[in-house]
Amino acid sequence: MKDHNDDHAIEDIDCMEAINGLYAYLDGEMDDPVLISKIENHLCHCRSCYSRTEFEKTLSERLRKTAGEQTPDRLHQRLRNLIDRF
Repeated sequence: MKDHNDDHAIEDIDCMEAINGLYAYLDGEMDDPVLISKIENHLCHCRSCYSRTEFEKTLSERLRKTAGEQTPDRLHQRLRNLIDRF
């Protein structure tokens, strides 16, 4: 018989719930320990969501690394041209 106060029993969530909380989870903005546990549990057994999470982590890391780099003048000109057309 399962104890209702068993902290080790984590309710499973579906992919949509995991994805909805993914960015807050990855950015460290989630402060609900129960929801954090649910997302981590889901990522442990859902290959699709785990892969998406790894992709998002890699993308965020690359964006952070390149944020301080200067963008090429050619890109600035292309953006100005696009804006001027609107």
